[in-house]
Amino acid sequence: MMAVDPTDSAEALYAAFAAGDGATLSRLLGETRWVEAKGMPYGGTHHGLAEIVDKVFGPIGRDVAGFTAVPDEIVAIGADRALAIGTYRGTGSAEPLEVRFAHLMTVDDDGTITDFEQFADSHQFRRALGA
Repeated sequence: MMAVDPTDSAEALYAAFAAGDGATLSRLLGETRWVEAKGMPYGGTHHGLAEIVDKVFGPIGRDVAGFTAVPDEIVAIGADRALAIGTYRGTGSAEPLEVRFAHLMTVDDDGTITDFEQFADSHQFRRALGA
């Protein structure tokens, strides 16, 4: 089987998140090891879509009105990884949220994301939430 371009999976992830496309999120993140940066409100390592939704997506939706994660650039790193650089936006309870992020993803030959690691300024994110 020919390996997929990891940037295709990364682009599909952001599009599915923005559209609320649960079927695509399930396909991409079914067994993913998802690492939120230390110090983030949702920081830690989460496994599989159900836990990611419970520990990350759900709380973000509750805490940040109009939350978006929009990449400015997605680049391939080797044959199986993609790096996305972009900005989180939304409205926290204390102030508007505008925080830069980097997401490093490892993609399997079938296009699923096996590993996802977030890098972000946890102080700015927490400040927007009033934490």
